[in-house]
Amino acid sequence: MISSLASALIPGLGQLRNGQRTKGLVLVALSAVMATAAAYMVWRRQLTLLTWGVQPTALGWLLIGNGGLLAVRTYAAVDAFTNSPRRVRRPAARAGSALLGILVAGVLILPHVVAGRGLILDKDLLTSVFAANPAPVAPTTLPPLTAPPSGPTASTTTTTTTTTILPIRLWEGTERLNVLLLGGDAGVGRRGVRTDTIILASLDAATGDVGLFSIPRNVAQVPLPESLGIWSCNCFPAIINELWDYGVRHPDRFPGARPPGSAALIAAIEEMTGVPIHHFALVNLDGFVDLIDAIGGVEITVTERIYDSAYPHENGTTEVIDLAPGIYNMDGHLALAYARSRQGSDDYNRMGRQRCLLQAVSAQADAVTVARSFANITNTIKNNLLTDIPLERLPDLIQIIPKLDPDRIVAIGFVPPDYTGRRTPDSYNTPNLDAIRHAVNTVMELPAAEAIAALGLDSFSSECS
Repeated sequence: MISSLASALIPGLGQLRNGQRTKGLVLVALSAVMATAAAYMVWRRQLTLLTWGVQPTALGWLLIGNGGLLAVRTYAAVDAFTNSPRRVRRPAARAGSALLGILVAGVLILPHVVAGRGLILDKDLLTSVFAANPAPVAPTTLPPLTAPPSGPTASTTTTTTTTTILPIRLWEGTERLNVLLLGGDAGVGRRGVRTDTIILASLDAATGDVGLFSIPRNVAQVPLPESLGIWSCNCFPAIINELWDYGVRHPDRFPGARPPGSAALIAAIEEMTGVPIHHFALVNLDGFVDLIDAIGGVEITVTERIYDSAYPHENGTTEVIDLAPGIYNMDGHLALAYARSRQGSDDYNRMGRQRCLLQAVSAQADAVTVARSFANITNTIKNNLLTDIPLERLPDLIQIIPKLDPDRIVAIGFVPPDYTGRRTPDSYNTPNLDAIRHAVNTVMELPAAEAIAALGLDSFSSECS
């Protein structure tokens, strides 16, 4: 049985122990080749592994390989056992041998069960969340980017020459991929979805530069394409975080391939910024609690005191939140409170905290942590993510990961007074389209460091420290 355990650990060792020199050397050599290939992939080709991890076909082949490796290890263990000359027949020894047999079976089977389950969960997540064959998105008519604003005058409607921009795959004729990141507050005691977090992320395929443009939840009269003809102002009269729910309740007013809620919000953000939005991703903010708990919490630096005497708990109750400046290891509930609380501050302050939370989660979710909690993470994502990012685009997105650097991220919040103009009768800010489009144009046209300097911004990494 010792020989069997040896070959279960490293195929061929048990054969060598039994004196089967040729067979043992062949199996050990095969094991060495497989181990070397695996080590090479882990240490030198991590990007390739990540790319395989977002392709169902590759995952299928990995499942087959996992089964093949189990077959080789099982053959080696069984062969070593059946050819062992040292079988013990005493009753006490047979009991120990049985326990050793259970250990051998565990060593053989458990790693492959864990690996196979992870591969199946990954494949199920990809095929259930991401569109395998996305429907084509209708062409979008957008205003061109404007010159720098000459003054603080706001503009909610402008007459410009329009251009038609067709969404195309990254690295196939377009320099940037623009994705609308949304946080919805659907939950206990709430009707519909309000998008309290709205961030347009723009990725430069060549340099890895990233622009993060945060839109306040309470900006009103955001522009809509004139072709929709819904309101005479060619705008959404209420605040922007109600626009998704309006689209859901009036799907006939936002026709096309996209879900009506996303179609409504994307139309407004495209008009505001003057750039096409290729995809969107909506995350239920309450699901963020489960995600952060799944990775074991997150370390956050609180730079200013956060006090909320009636913070709305996920279960529908309220509680007191009081965070003094300092470094915290937050669980999911506290991290969500850090990102959402606005009592004693405002929507604009918490927009910065939301960006910092995203940075912290991405920086601290290392491979070991993700692997350990993979089942919980995939379940949370499946239950709390809605997106039109197609499955075929995920490998392209993986390719940009090595280029990402916090110092190459330009983060802008379109907050007053620079990016807002006149107020509505009920005291909501309206967007200053000239200022917003100028900022977006600057980020799109200049390298990250030059855009940060030109717009007088802090670096993304210093904002969250």
